[in-house]
Amino acid sequence: MQEQLNEKLSQLIDDELDSQQALSLLKTLQNDGLLKDKLRRYQIASQVMRSGEYSHVTSDFVDKIHEQIRQEPTYFLPRKKSAVNWQKAALAIAASVALAVVWVSTKVDKQMHNPFGAVEMVAQGKEASAEEMHARFKDYLEAHDNAMYVNSVQAGQPYARVVGYRQE
Repeated sequence: MQEQLNEKLSQLIDDELDSQQALSLLKTLQNDGLLKDKLRRYQIASQVMRSGEYSHVTSDFVDKIHEQIRQEPTYFLPRKKSAVNWQKAALAIAASVALAVVWVSTKVDKQMHNPFGAVEMVAQGKEASAEEMHARFKDYLEAHDNAMYVNSVQAGQPYARVVGYRQE
């Protein structure tokens, strides 16, 4: 029985037990202090074999640290109030407002310089005759390779055919 437990402890450390066996062994470990010590020794041996190093930590290591922290004195020092430097804050706000005003004024100035620039271009353009517009449209369609629309209807295939039939 003891040899089986030793073997299971070794398998637990090597992660060779399935979950049910591991749970059952851990429940057994909760109640048996000697078995816990043996598991700890097996873990130390495994650590030394894998890394060649060992750092000994006692079971009350964490409790000692908590006790040392509790014994540390507590200092209640008054905090120095950080004074808001209103002059610097006001200067930063003024600079931001000035930058915004300059930016907006350049935008408005460009628009006010020629507010109807797009409309004037259309109005000043020469009026094209229907033949001229047709020629420009034809050139556009040829450039986009739509020969069916550019040429006459006989050059391309019609989209639909009308079929006549007799009704008797």
